[in-house]
Amino acid sequence: MPALQPTADQFRSFRDDPHDGPIAQVNLLKYRVRAAYAPGDPEYGADESGAAAYQRYVDAFTIAAAEVGGICLLHSNVERFFIGAGDWDAVLVMHFPSRAAFMGSLGHGDYVAMTRHREAGLLCQELIVTRPVTADL
Repeated sequence: MPALQPTADQFRSFRDDPHDGPIAQVNLLKYRVRAAYAPGDPEYGADESGAAAYQRYVDAFTIAAAEVGGICLLHSNVERFFIGAGDWDAVLVMHFPSRAAFMGSLGHGDYVAMTRHREAGLLCQELIVTRPVTADL
């Protein structure tokens, strides 16, 4: 089932996890063919790709993440599936020094404004939270 937001249980489980070390998030992204901004949004009716709308979100979120110590490690288009089959357009990998830092990025003053680009650009995504075993940052 396509998803854009965590369920309430997924959010609580993430928020309440006692692990206080670094986390990395692997986002598997499927873009809309055309961006779908909500009526009343200044971008409503713009003729652009979902990928272009989502890129505006990545640009803004990377700045918000940096303010709490986060970093964008990778934002890349999928070239092909070498093993297995999938239907993802791109991958985004974010690293945060702690769970609290990631939660802080969600509380950024511009977060609501930037998420309109995310919602307009994405059809669905999978977001996998990891606890890095090794990281060369």
